[in-house]
Amino acid sequence: MDDRQLRVLLVDDDEDDYIMTRDLLSEVKNRQIALDWVSTFDDGIAAMGQNSHEVYLLDYRLGARTGLELMRESIANGCKAPMILLTGQGDHRVDLEAMKAGAADYLVKGEISALLLERSMRYAIEKKRAEAQILHMAYYDNLTNLPNRLLFQDRLSQAIVQAERYERMSAMLFLDLDNFKRINDTFGHRIGDLLLKAVADRLKESVRDSDSVARQHADILNVTVARQGGDEFTVLLSEVRKPQDVARVAQRFLDKLARPFLLDGHEVFITASIGIAIYAIDGKDFESLLKNADAAMYHAKGQGKNNYQFYKQSMNATALEKLELENDLRRALARKEFLLYYQPQIDVRTGEIVGMEALIRWQHPVRGLVSPADFIPLTEETGLIVPIGEWVLQTACKQSKAWQAAGFAPIPVSVNLSSRQFRQRVLLQTIEQAMDASGLDCRHIVLEITESVVMQEQEASRALLVELASKGLRLAMDDFGTGYSSLSNLKRFPIDAIKIDRSFVMDITTDPDDAAITKAIIAMGRSLNLNVIAEGVETEEQLAFLYQQGCHMIQGFLISRPVPMEEAAKLLAREKAGDGIGLEICRRIVKHCGGKAEVK
Repeated sequence: MDDRQLRVLLVDDDEDDYIMTRDLLSEVKNRQIALDWVSTFDDGIAAMGQNSHEVYLLDYRLGARTGLELMRESIANGCKAPMILLTGQGDHRVDLEAMKAGAADYLVKGEISALLLERSMRYAIEKKRAEAQILHMAYYDNLTNLPNRLLFQDRLSQAIVQAERYERMSAMLFLDLDNFKRINDTFGHRIGDLLLKAVADRLKESVRDSDSVARQHADILNVTVARQGGDEFTVLLSEVRKPQDVARVAQRFLDKLARPFLLDGHEVFITASIGIAIYAIDGKDFESLLKNADAAMYHAKGQGKNNYQFYKQSMNATALEKLELENDLRRALARKEFLLYYQPQIDVRTGEIVGMEALIRWQHPVRGLVSPADFIPLTEETGLIVPIGEWVLQTACKQSKAWQAAGFAPIPVSVNLSSRQFRQRVLLQTIEQAMDASGLDCRHIVLEITESVVMQEQEASRALLVELASKGLRLAMDDFGTGYSSLSNLKRFPIDAIKIDRSFVMDITTDPDDAAITKAIIAMGRSLNLNVIAEGVETEEQLAFLYQQGCHMIQGFLISRPVPMEEAAKLLAREKAGDGIGLEICRRIVKHCGGKAEVK
């Protein structure tokens, strides 16, 4: 035994036995031993559950319970250290029971000496280490230290049980290096082995990246990378929500492996082909999933290598479309494919346009006009929302200034800020640059931030909003009512307006709950002297309800859909000529509600 202090726990209900054990251990030469003692079964369970000792000495008799029960329960709870059973008298039957339960040794108290106890503990520790080494050799690949096929199969079996119980998907990725034989033939097997180890490291790095991202989006929670043998690796993704998540992880593997490897002075390049099988779509057991993932991998080889393929071709099409859209999206800004549409906001009392909300559209060269619902979530996932959001702000500022130069009265233009933009440290600098470049006064831009974004890190959010407001910028809380709405929260922020989410407006004339929520939001906004803007107004009945409750600013299809810049200019021109788009509707609603004839 070495010179390091050995921590030992004795579980025995007799204090005299504790004193005897302590005295025996004090006679041990060349080893410091720290003995802890608990006297009850329950205290033993609690202490052993902490896994803070290297050896456990368990009395056979513990009141109404036994040391054998304690041993079994502790092992089931994950206790790792070796256990030695102590008894008052020798009993061959108990001896066999102890060994079957997992005891490292069995000692009779009256026959124990310091030498025997020390040797028993030393052998128990060495035996445990040897078992751990054997288990590692049995379940881990010797070269890469990754789980081997046997352990991977066990992990997959566990994942299948969980997936079946909770009706989830899991995915197996089968990865084969392209042209690996050429590396061995060119540089020798030693470099080939170094490459396999380096590939394993990169796959593990990629798994950590995937796991981190997944935990933010709750998509993939458990990942295992294993080596099947040769240049073949398998990856298990547990708790997958949609195939696109698996595609993203596979692409990350390909991207990681695409970087050159520097091995013993040699720069080595390697690619991989990946096949993907989904439980339970492509198989319900290890063998069928492995076979189908392997088949999909060979299909990837046939497609030119350095790519991934799903076993089901329909999934390939969906994942490929998603990635193609992402690639097109990355080029869209440079190719000037984005457009801004503008949706007017009307004051019901006058029928006048009191604001324009700038809304992005994507004019794809092949797909045509792509709905924001199809690409905005993707910009959030990829981080492209930040440069695209900057373009929206700059373009909206320039357009607002251009309308003023054309002789139209200044009106605020609203721009949405995403969560990523709002958390950017350079946000204020970005806004100031847009203002300076356009020459627009800060008062003519409204920044719309969703309620959920503002309520995260409230103190930091409030400080930023205060700084933005101090520059003269107007601030509106978008999607109000969908998150944490409360008067106490709202009054802490320097907000100029709140926007009632369209999900409430849609059914205010038929759903009592939506009507009640909308009334409460309007009353809350008015009590704080805030402008209240209702989004998604599509019928005269909705408009009448809002007007009666005191919400006088609206936007929605009833007045105008979002329109291109040229059409928005025509709307402004009509208003300037005294023929505003909302005049007739507003006259009817005001008259219907018995309001005063404020409409021009």
